[in-house]
Amino acid sequence: MKAIRSALLTSSAHLSKLLVGFILLKFIALYLGAEGLGTLGHFMSAVTIVTLLAGGGVVNGIIKYVSEYRTQSRRLLGFISAATTYSCSFAVIVLVGGVAFSKPISGFLFGSAGFYWVVMLLAVAQLGFAFTNMVTGVCNGLRDTKTYAKIQMIGNLAALPVAWILVANYGVAGAAIAIVSVFFIGVFPAWYFFRVSPFFGRISFAAINGDDFKKLSSFTLMLATSALAFPIVEIIVREFLIRQSGYAEAGIWQGAIKLSSAYLGFFGVFLAYYFMPLISAEKDKQVIRHHVMRFMLLIMGLFFIGAVTLYGGRSFIVPLLLSKEFIPLESLIIYQLIGDFFKISAYVIGFVGVAKAATKVYVGAEILQSILFLGLAVLLGSSLGGAKGVFIGYMLAYAFYFIVCVCFFVSWVRK
Repeated sequence: MKAIRSALLTSSAHLSKLLVGFILLKFIALYLGAEGLGTLGHFMSAVTIVTLLAGGGVVNGIIKYVSEYRTQSRRLLGFISAATTYSCSFAVIVLVGGVAFSKPISGFLFGSAGFYWVVMLLAVAQLGFAFTNMVTGVCNGLRDTKTYAKIQMIGNLAALPVAWILVANYGVAGAAIAIVSVFFIGVFPAWYFFRVSPFFGRISFAAINGDDFKKLSSFTLMLATSALAFPIVEIIVREFLIRQSGYAEAGIWQGAIKLSSAYLGFFGVFLAYYFMPLISAEKDKQVIRHHVMRFMLLIMGLFFIGAVTLYGGRSFIVPLLLSKEFIPLESLIIYQLIGDFFKISAYVIGFVGVAKAATKVYVGAEILQSILFLGLAVLLGSSLGGAKGVFIGYMLAYAFYFIVCVCFFVSWVRK
């Protein structure tokens, strides 16, 4: 019963995030159109990178080690203090860099240095992202799903009216601030629950533990590779589409990517919360193989049902979630769904690398999938024409990547 309640709370929390993401996408598509979404594409990629890397990108590491130390109160407090120091240091460095280079970053993201103040706002906001990541990471590690769910749901729902006002009244700049605010507002419920927790007043912000820092740095490297690789590839592919077919077609692809990241995020949370802790403490490779097969079949089955539903109702769902300008996506979304099917299936194996802190393997896998997608997207985009070639390239890249992951995993188990 407890496991079912935890699953429902976690699912509800991410569902609220999923819905807010869809509604924000709908606001932008409705008020700014496909061209506006294409204009904001680079900034969306940048916000994705910053939210993942805020505080050093150590959420999975915090979940892993808090889960391991939760019965050792002194060791647990020491680790959380070290993780706090690590995250704060990383966030301050990002803040200084973001403010110092705000104009060139704005020029790259928006094509104009005039949005430098939005970049500075994002640099300040990532301090809040880092704090929220710390609090929710500790909650997940302690299996406190109730608090985790409350932080997520309160923050997500409170962000909606703010996002609507900004997008409806202030154009591209308002939409950019809305994108930041959706992630930032969670800091308020996170602060409240931290304030009433037993950790308040006991965290040492100057705690430096070389061993803990080393452990956390592995997760920074893994998530940095993950957070940077695909968004950077997205930016390159988006530039390719803009030059070849214009902002509208780039916006069509951006709409598909945002829909994809929303529902894939649901599966990612499920794997991080349930699958990764299960694998983390397990030493027997045959038991790990059994868990991987079980979870992969479950993920494949659930995704297949959702994908068939989305594809069957695409003529209704695409205009509903986006707008009528995105109707061309209806004939292309099949390639995205097939690619996502192989991508999330491969990620079941990828989480074994995260659980075992296999940094080199994880980094290599992230680089491989990014190179595959970039190469095939540009090659097929040039030969087949624009967005269609990019969608087909995505599908083929992740089909091949899935095969590579399965072969590597089988080889690892047999050793």
